[in-house]
Amino acid sequence: MPYDDRVVPISQIDSKDDTYCLSLHIDPTGLVAAIQAFGLINPPVLIQKGQGVYGIVCGFRRVAACESLGWAEIHGRVLGVGLSEFELLRLAILDNRSHRPLNVVEQARGVHKLNPHIPVKDRLDIVAPLLGFAPNPKVYSKISALGRLPNVVLAALLRGALSLEAGADLSQLSPQEAMAFFEVLGRLKLSQNKQTEIIRLTQEIAMREDLRSVQILQSADLRAILDSHELNRNEKGALLRAYLKRRRFPVLAEAEERFLKKLNALKLNENIQISPPPYFEGDAYTLRMTFKNIEDFDKGRETLNAMARNPALKRLLEPC
Repeated sequence: MPYDDRVVPISQIDSKDDTYCLSLHIDPTGLVAAIQAFGLINPPVLIQKGQGVYGIVCGFRRVAACESLGWAEIHGRVLGVGLSEFELLRLAILDNRSHRPLNVVEQARGVHKLNPHIPVKDRLDIVAPLLGFAPNPKVYSKISALGRLPNVVLAALLRGALSLEAGADLSQLSPQEAMAFFEVLGRLKLSQNKQTEIIRLTQEIAMREDLRSVQILQSADLRAILDSHELNRNEKGALLRAYLKRRRFPVLAEAEERFLKKLNALKLNENIQISPPPYFEGDAYTLRMTFKNIEDFDKGRETLNAMARNPALKRLLEPC
């Protein structure tokens, strides 16, 4: 691409224009010492936006590092006119990928920036290899959806506080709903499955009770769990999921509570476990005994014999 080498005043570079920036945050810390010691080896690539105003295509961190060092001007490569937005974005993406693979948030932002400049029928074949992910429609759809999320949610996904699956679920919601879910999930350290479970249960409750998800997430009972000073993060997560399950499946929750009360009356040790029929549908219970040796087995058999004589067993097997 044709360009002119110029010395450009840093004050004339619009570093807030992130049209060609894929990263959420620009941290020049790692470059400052190197530039201070050896100078600017690789000049940034700029475009002239207007009279005396430049935009950055490649080198956001380099410009930020020079600015933090107090430089008044910088050596840059100013691209000639006539290049399309797609060509400029492609250059920015390839420059980033020449240093390292793109993370999923950068890929999502790349899809969001590229798509307006590519015909719909060609997007998958062009965008996927350019951004470095598999040309699979499902992968493309999921990554593309993430680009609609607010930056604060993308940052949480990037640092692992939000799973990719949960992020994909939130991307289908309105900004208000997505932020309401994020505010809850961001306060709890949950696995991917538990995050998606909370989203699913809340949406099902909203549909069942003709409410909005935001109303459920801001309900007094749920907020009491989140705001409790007596519970740690794991306890809050467990109680919140239990609350949502009870509210989503009230009949099943009541049956589980009655079963556990009856089971506790048997006073079994940790080596003997009884499970009810799935969803309490049917009459087949499961008994599991764990043992390491003959002595353990004999103790377990004695426990089972005592349990068989206990009237609490009959009450346990009665319909819940």
